[in-house]
Amino acid sequence: MMRIFWIIICVALLGSAAVITMTSLSPSSSAPVTPQREIAASPVGQCVNLGGALEAPVEGSWGYIIRERDLHAIRALGFDTIRVPIKWSAHAGTHSPYTIDEAFFARVDTVAAQALAAGLQVIIDFHHYDELNETPAAHLPRLYAMWEQISAHYEGWPSGLMFEFLNEPHTNMSFARVNQLNRDLLSMVRETHPDRWVILGGGQWGTLEGMLRTDPPYDPHAMVTFHYYEPFEFTHQGAPWAYDPIPLGQTWGTPQDRQTVSEHFAHAIRFSQTVGMPVLLGEFGVYEEVPDADRARWTHHIRRTAEVSGFGWCYWDWATSLGMYDLETERLRPGMGTALLGN
Repeated sequence: MMRIFWIIICVALLGSAAVITMTSLSPSSSAPVTPQREIAASPVGQCVNLGGALEAPVEGSWGYIIRERDLHAIRALGFDTIRVPIKWSAHAGTHSPYTIDEAFFARVDTVAAQALAAGLQVIIDFHHYDELNETPAAHLPRLYAMWEQISAHYEGWPSGLMFEFLNEPHTNMSFARVNQLNRDLLSMVRETHPDRWVILGGGQWGTLEGMLRTDPPYDPHAMVTFHYYEPFEFTHQGAPWAYDPIPLGQTWGTPQDRQTVSEHFAHAIRFSQTVGMPVLLGEFGVYEEVPDADRARWTHHIRRTAEVSGFGWCYWDWATSLGMYDLETERLRPGMGTALLGN
């Protein structure tokens, strides 16, 4: 499963620095105001993350291996896109030229080609580069070298393949470093992919506040993204890997709870208008042990609020510990189909 990742994220998000408050989302935390542009329609509508597979050091070690049958099922449900979290750093050399393993490239190619053939768009996401977040100066050259290879490798692939440069920068990946990384990698990719859609993340673990505090480069084929697991005490209750485990029994759904979501997303709408690019809600989800009705209620509201806000969205995730699909029963978890794809 995704135990290692969630231990890390729980430590960070339970800290006061990453907790979203209305004070922290004041207008002063947004990017500098620039002349407004017409915002392109998001190429992503309804998306699901294939978490716990290629983001693991070895696919399958976290409980899930991507199956072609899953891709067809996802498309049949009505999704138009999958996001594929990938731990590229576990499959590349540690010395220059930092060559990515050919067999691993081939596995990613298989998943991407099968998804495209099934009628799905594919987001190739650079996930879990933990060393980069701890020591950016030492690892940025390696990240850039890996992206040079990824960019060259996927030259000529269909436009339904998209790039996400770095998932959830944190710790020592400051906002200034994130801003520079987005500019550098966008410039690099545009040399061979002038029109391919790319996704620009923010700092502070990819939170809403982290997005608001970045200054992304404008590009007519770029999206900005944030992840939303608020309130964390609700979405991650019962998770055994949490730094400070939250007991089951937390509730959500009062008028004030719903209003808070609207207020948070209003900041993202204004940010989109300021930077002139569409927003992708790249992750949102609830731990599987939360009662089905509670999971579905929160998920439905977040999804609908994203849609009303004009955001594409990508649920976390398909079949692991926050999943909408149960691998044991080979069925959707109760209420999740309607929550994500119903009215």
